[in-house]
Amino acid sequence: MLAILLIEMEWHKRERNPAGALLRQKYYCPMPVAEGVELSGDGAFVVKCSYYQQGDIVLSNQDALDRLQKELHPAPGERAFTGEDERSQRRAMQQKKSIAKSRGAFYDIGKLDIPCVAFCQEPGDAWRVRWYDDGRGQPRRRGGNEECYRPGAKLAGRVNTRNETAFILPPGKAGVLKYNYRFASYEDQWYKCYYTYVVNAETLTRDVFLRAYDYEYAQMADLF
Repeated sequence: MLAILLIEMEWHKRERNPAGALLRQKYYCPMPVAEGVELSGDGAFVVKCSYYQQGDIVLSNQDALDRLQKELHPAPGERAFTGEDERSQRRAMQQKKSIAKSRGAFYDIGKLDIPCVAFCQEPGDAWRVRWYDDGRGQPRRRGGNEECYRPGAKLAGRVNTRNETAFILPPGKAGVLKYNYRFASYEDQWYKCYYTYVVNAETLTRDVFLRAYDYEYAQMADLF
């Protein structure tokens, strides 16, 4: 079974300093699957952890879920949702379900939404893990495209787009991909870093990601 832990960190230009980088580094480590998450199902098991840095504070998707809980179920004496807030309440409920699902859920392998990473099953229950430049952010990664001349492939015809095998995982093996991007608008500049842990697990357990990793693939640019 393929188990995937995606850790996404976002920060802005004001946090681009040694102290900010040291703080972010604490959140890139593997973690156990949360209690209460169902460990049986079909497809790939995916956990998504999103973090957002504001100065010397790092907020997580769990923090967002806690805030939503307070909005949906306010304490006595606090303002509750009213009839005119129905749209906001529906939006909050949808967001609550999305955040709760990010704690661990099963997905069809063809519908995985892991930025820049694709998966293909190989003989012997192995998995080929491919990294590609999805065209978002800077810098653009140039280079070889394994699928350039493969009809129907997602990146067919893109000669100078990085698209390559990061590693192949036989049963029981694991690998991690590390990559980052810079984004900019007229008003601001922000950054994203991804750590994607992939385990070809024989048995899915709560500590499936707490292990030594056999392979490491990195596309860590010197962002400015």
